[in-house]
Amino acid sequence: MTVESSQEKFTKTLEGIIEQNALPDKPDFLKVLYSLPDSPEKDQMFEDMEMMFSAMTKPSSVSNKIPRGTSEETVAKELAKCPDSQNTLAEEQQTLVQLFSEMLSLPPSDEQLPEMDTVRKFANADFPIQTDSSDEDEAALLTLINSQPEAIAEFLQAMMACHMSGLNKTANFLNRLFSQHVFVTANSSYQTLQTEITKNKGLFETASKAGKEGRNKRFGKRDKVLEYAIELYNQRDYENPHQAAQLITDKVLQFAKKIDYKFSSPYQATRTITNWLSQSIKSGK
Repeated sequence: MTVESSQEKFTKTLEGIIEQNALPDKPDFLKVLYSLPDSPEKDQMFEDMEMMFSAMTKPSSVSNKIPRGTSEETVAKELAKCPDSQNTLAEEQQTLVQLFSEMLSLPPSDEQLPEMDTVRKFANADFPIQTDSSDEDEAALLTLINSQPEAIAEFLQAMMACHMSGLNKTANFLNRLFSQHVFVTANSSYQTLQTEITKNKGLFETASKAGKEGRNKRFGKRDKVLEYAIELYNQRDYENPHQAAQLITDKVLQFAKKIDYKFSSPYQATRTITNWLSQSIKSGK
């Protein structure tokens, strides 16, 4: 049985993504990667890339909290109802940042470093970067860099210049910043979703607060009317709560009107007052 190589596994994963998203061509960076000589480092690179692309295409763990049939316009509203959705999304993005950073990290090289003038010329070159070299691999790499938006190309240029100089620690530091830039800082889809979730959470909290204040206000008035009815009941003897309610309803209605508390009708008021008095007697108040 033939063991499938890391490159073959990655290629299959990438072809699936291309087919799923109806992309016309394979990305240019594959030309650079495929041109590299076979080595354990190349196998590890493709293994890291396969893991990276799998993580990128894996549905978010918050997706099972979104009701079926939810549109893109209302996703943020649904996620705002889930207390941990924003933290979960942020953690997932940081996982991608870590994977991407590890994938791009370059180990120290034993190869002879280029002349400093060559490194300086490359590091300070304007876009698109030109080269006098006839090296096909180098030309393919520059084509890849020049095809990127300038904000990304500048990161790649700086990382490569540091690596060419043997400054691997600095190169990998820039690599981590670049990964954060790609997946978080400059990720408009992610930033927009987080903003919309925050906005909808604010709306929910405002509505909840208003509702709570309304309930407190309403029941606060009810409690005052109830206490007044019990106070009237305790001022004299009655045969039963129903008789007392019938006799004190008018006074209770007048008091309720003063504090803007409304019964649905005088008849309902008598029934409610009867119930209040009965419960008060049972509780021993």
